[in-house]
Amino acid sequence: MSYIVNKSSYTLILLLVYFSLIIHSKAETFTSDKTFDSENAAGNVQQKFNDTDLTLTISENETLGTLSMTKPAHVNEKARSTIIVETGASILGTANAVAGDDTDGLTITNSGTIRANNSKGINLLDSINATVTNNSGGTIRAKTNTISVSKSGTTPDNINITNSGTIYSTNASTNTILLHSNSTNSTVTNNAGGHIYNESTAATITIGKTTTLTNSGKIENKKIDKVAITVDGADSTVILKDSGIIIGKIKNNKNRNTLKIQHGVGQGYYYETTGTDFETLQDLDGNPIVQGSAGSVGQGGNEILDELLGYKSLNIRKSLTKYKSTTNESKSKKGWGEINFASFNRKQNNQSLSLGFNYAGVSINLINPYSKDKDFILSIETSKQNFTKDHTINRYSISSGFYFPNRSLFNNIGNESFLLAGLTLHNSDRQILTNTTASGRIDIKDNYETYELIAGTKINNNYFIPNLGLTFGFSHTPAHSESNFYEWDAKNIGNLSFYFDDDYKFNFGSNNSINLGWILDLRKMVTAKDQDFEVNNTGATYKQDDDLTEEVTLSANIGYEKKISDQHFLKFNLDSTTSTQELTSFSGNFAYKFTF
Repeated sequence: MSYIVNKSSYTLILLLVYFSLIIHSKAETFTSDKTFDSENAAGNVQQKFNDTDLTLTISENETLGTLSMTKPAHVNEKARSTIIVETGASILGTANAVAGDDTDGLTITNSGTIRANNSKGINLLDSINATVTNNSGGTIRAKTNTISVSKSGTTPDNINITNSGTIYSTNASTNTILLHSNSTNSTVTNNAGGHIYNESTAATITIGKTTTLTNSGKIENKKIDKVAITVDGADSTVILKDSGIIIGKIKNNKNRNTLKIQHGVGQGYYYETTGTDFETLQDLDGNPIVQGSAGSVGQGGNEILDELLGYKSLNIRKSLTKYKSTTNESKSKKGWGEINFASFNRKQNNQSLSLGFNYAGVSINLINPYSKDKDFILSIETSKQNFTKDHTINRYSISSGFYFPNRSLFNNIGNESFLLAGLTLHNSDRQILTNTTASGRIDIKDNYETYELIAGTKINNNYFIPNLGLTFGFSHTPAHSESNFYEWDAKNIGNLSFYFDDDYKFNFGSNNSINLGWILDLRKMVTAKDQDFEVNNTGATYKQDDDLTEEVTLSANIGYEKKISDQHFLKFNLDSTTSTQELTSFSGNFAYKFTF
C-alpha cells in the first residue's frame, strides 16, 4: 500500500514539473511592432524578436515576465531593435531580463522597471552600437552586473548608457555597470538626479578602453572604503561635473587615462584615487588641481584679501572726510562717531577665476581729539561674506591709529594724513566635494588672523578742484590649516591707492544741509600675487590673474546733516559704489558728534 502511495506521489511531482516547464518555456515570436497595453497584456510569456527593425513597447502599468523567467525580452542576434518600457511598466526576469547578445543598434528606453532577480538586468554580450536610456523615475536593477557589456571580437562596441533614474545591484561582490576591459568606444553618462549604486567589494562602475564616463549625479559604493569607479582599460576618460557626487574611491588600472573635473570656478574638492596615477589630471574650469589623488580649492579669503584691504582704506577715508566737515563747523573739538552698514555684491568671472560673493558688514568708527594736531581713531567691524560655492567667512576686525589733520606724511607729502593698524579674525566654513564620506561632501573649518597697516595722505584743494590722495595698505596672514585637507602658506599683501575726491555742502537755513561727495580710487597690488598651499601634503601654487590685482572704484554719496547745537551734529549718509571688478555696493551710515 505504501508503495502505491509513493508511486502516485512521484508521478504527481513529475507532472507538476512538466507543466511548470511548459509554462515557463512558453514564448511568442513576433515579426512586426508589438505593444502591450490593457487589452493586450504581456503576462508571463517571453517575447522574442524574430526580425530586424522591430519595436516592443510595454505600456503603462503592464508587466512582461516574472522573476522566475529567463530572457523575457529576447532580442539576441537582431539588428536595429527597440524596447520601450513606459512609466509604471516592468520587465521582470530571473536572469537577462533584456537579452541583447550579438545585437547591432539595439535601443532600450526605460521609464519604468527592468529587473533581474538574479543576474544581468540588461546583457549586451558581443553587442555593438547599443543605446540604453534610463529616464528619471526609471529603475534598472539586478542581483549581479545590472548592465553587462563584454565582447570577444575586435569591432568597437559603441555602447552608450545614459541614466537619469536609478540603477543598482544587490550582490556584495559584483559591479552595477560592467564594461569589460576589452570593451571600446563607449560612453556612460549619469545625469543630475541619476543614482547608480551598489554595496560591494567590486566597483560600482567599471569601464574599459577608449571609453568616457561622465557624472553629474551620484555614483555610490555604500562601502565607502571600496571603489566607486574603476578604469580597467587604456585611453579612457572620467569627467566629474557640476554638483555630481562620488562615494567610494576612483581606481585606475592602466596608463594613458585621464581624469577631468568641472565643478565650477571656486568649488573645493578632494577625491581619493588608487591604483596607477592618471596620466592626465585636468580642472576644466582652470582651478589649480593637485596630483596624487585629485584636489583643488577655491581661494576665497586668500584671493580677496587685497580687495578687502582696499575697502577698509576707502571706509576710513570717507569717515575722515565726514569728521573733518563736522569739526570745521564746530566751535570746539569734541568726539565723533558713526555706524556704517554696507552690502557688497561681486559677479563671478570664470576667465579670471574671480569668485562671486555677497558681503554684508557693520562698522563703528570713533574719532576723538588726542592732542593739538592729532586725533585718535578706533574702528570696529564685523562682516559676513558668502561665496558662490558653499564657502562662508565671518570676519571680526579692530583697528586703531591717528589722524593728523594738519600734518604731512613724512613731512613733505600732502597737508593731512592718517596711520592705522589692526587685526582681523577670520572664521571660515567651507563645504567641499569628496569621495571619502558617506554623503559625498564634507564641511571644513578654518580660523586665522590677518595683521593690517594702512597709511595715507591727501592734498586738499579749494573751490571745485578735486583733492588728491595716496594710500598704502599692507596685510600679513600667517600660515594656517583648513581642517582635513588644506594647508595655506603665509601670505603678504601690499597695495597702493591713488585717488581723487571732493565733497559739497548745500545749506538749508542755519541748521540743515545736504552733502554730496565722490571718490575715484585707483588701486594696484604691489607685492607678489601668488599663493602657495598644499592639498593633503602635496604642494601647489595659485597664480592670481593680473586683472584681479588692480581695480578702479567710483563711489558717490548723498547725506543729510542736522546741526543740533554747536557741539552736536547728526548725519545720515547713503553711499553707492561700483568698480571694474564687477563689484557693486550699497551702504549707509549714521553719525553723531558727541563728547567721550
